[in-house]
Amino acid sequence: MGDSKTIHSGADSSVRRAGARIGAIIGAHRIALGVVAGLIGAVVGVAAVLFNLMIAAWSTLSTGFEEYTQHLGDNHGFFGWPAWVFLLLAPSLSALIYGPLVHRFAPSARGHGIPEVMLAVKRKGGKIPERVAVVKLIASSLTIGSGGSAGREGPIVQVGTSIGSAVSSFLRLPTSRTVLLVSCGAAGGIAATFHAPMAAAVFALEVILVQFSAEAFGYVVIAAVMSSVVARALQGDEVVVDVGTDLAFSSLTDIVWVAILGLIAGLAGLGFSKMLYSVEDVIDALWGKLHLPEWSRPAVLAVLLGAGLIAFPHMFGSGNPIEEAALAGEYSIGFLLVLMLGRILFTSYTIGMGGSGGVFAPTLFVGAMVGAAFGQLIDPASATSAGVYGVIGMGAAFAGAARAPMTAVLIIVEMTGQFSLIMPMMLAVVIAMGASRFLTRGTIYTEKLRRRGDVLDDPVDGTLLGNKPVREWMGPVPHVLRVSESLSQAVRILRSTREECLPVIDEGDRFVGLVSALDVAAARGEDASLDAELSEAILSAERLGPDDLPSVALEALRASGYSALPVVDKSERLIGWVGQRDLVDRMYRDQRRALDARRQTSFGSRWQDKHRRP
Repeated sequence: MGDSKTIHSGADSSVRRAGARIGAIIGAHRIALGVVAGLIGAVVGVAAVLFNLMIAAWSTLSTGFEEYTQHLGDNHGFFGWPAWVFLLLAPSLSALIYGPLVHRFAPSARGHGIPEVMLAVKRKGGKIPERVAVVKLIASSLTIGSGGSAGREGPIVQVGTSIGSAVSSFLRLPTSRTVLLVSCGAAGGIAATFHAPMAAAVFALEVILVQFSAEAFGYVVIAAVMSSVVARALQGDEVVVDVGTDLAFSSLTDIVWVAILGLIAGLAGLGFSKMLYSVEDVIDALWGKLHLPEWSRPAVLAVLLGAGLIAFPHMFGSGNPIEEAALAGEYSIGFLLVLMLGRILFTSYTIGMGGSGGVFAPTLFVGAMVGAAFGQLIDPASATSAGVYGVIGMGAAFAGAARAPMTAVLIIVEMTGQFSLIMPMMLAVVIAMGASRFLTRGTIYTEKLRRRGDVLDDPVDGTLLGNKPVREWMGPVPHVLRVSESLSQAVRILRSTREECLPVIDEGDRFVGLVSALDVAAARGEDASLDAELSEAILSAERLGPDDLPSVALEALRASGYSALPVVDKSERLIGWVGQRDLVDRMYRDQRRALDARRQTSFGSRWQDKHRRP
């Protein structure tokens, strides 16, 4: 048994060393990193296809049909059960599987996933546990396949980022490269799900990285294209939302209607975001009074979801066929508004009860209903078809909810194939985003993090010391004086260490105070003998705690007038030293790193330097 463990341990060590060696090569060569980004995209593309198959398989098992909304009211396709039977049972039976699974192995797989990815990128160096990918695939396919009103993009983004994080972890890449590969995984997930590689690349930069650079754009494009190619090769090249015909923006005079729709649809998207968290608050409050185990929450509450599906089966799953029918003009204005409200409530409840799925697609659904209803309402006064307004409404609603304008424009035109609508879409999206930003500070993604106290963008992080407590950046104590030492000894030690002040401790090694050269000079001015012990001198009680933030430490240095201060723990033990000299040294190193970053090289420039003639 011992030999077996030793062999496994040795094999694991060999694999880790091999990964580190490969990672060192990849980290030093941009081309090699591009190859890795492409491989991640390809793997995520396969995962997206697998996810779609899992949803279809579970929907078939639950209802007898791959897409139940195309067979509303029909009996079960296999067993002939009445619709109310499987609609009532399927959500709860599915939740009995994924509820304990998520609770036990990956709590972050609950909900829509993208906020957790954003937090991992900003605060955790892109580290996402590998098991999240497996749990998220299973939980989301069970949720959506059994009737949960949720989208596919959040889960596949979380799966893709988990794959990117796992690859980076195996290769032992630095944090900056880990974050980049995680973003590549996110781009691959969106590209494969919506057949929208350009929008996927922009989504990775705009929502996940929240920064733009030519280098990062190149890598996420590689991942997005590879993922899209794999997904299209395996499951076909059709557009995700088939509007049935080429839509055209018929008259420039209708641009006024587009602007008005941008405002209305943007507010609808924002309203969906607010309702999502309001419903979650209500459910949390009610569930807290039941005193039942958390793992049982989805199964218990899914009974009400099933009852809702019996009353309104149009809300089953992600609802793509319903969305396409609305854009084709098959529903009245009143029913379109009912569909919009239904999607908002059903999605909010699905996520709030503990289901796993995205909110991207439901937001687009809400925008499509608002836009189609608006188009029908103004039809006598507009030369543009209602379907055009429906497509524009999709982008505006997403912009109002997520405030990602470039993603909103590109993803709608790519997933519908209506590239001629870019111009009016841009106007509607900008207006929607402006209205959203005017009315609220959070987005549908960041609000979840803000409510639980997780901050993504703290301005203090951009400063030299950030939010790190003193214990993380303090230095060693240069020298320690004892209370039994004389003033003359203190003078000699201050001169030899070139310090302006030093800490004093007692016989029990507890901090007593701080003595400086000025204190010694003041004592001499009062005719104190140099042979007097430090215990007879006036010592300063200034100190810092190990958990003090940089703002507290810097203020203490400024107010005390000392060039350095000791760090003392709760038991009065001296554990560190914070000095102006150390801070200047830290500033210098930071400046050097910035100067070194100027020297960007490429393979060609390095080859030229190596072979340059003397």
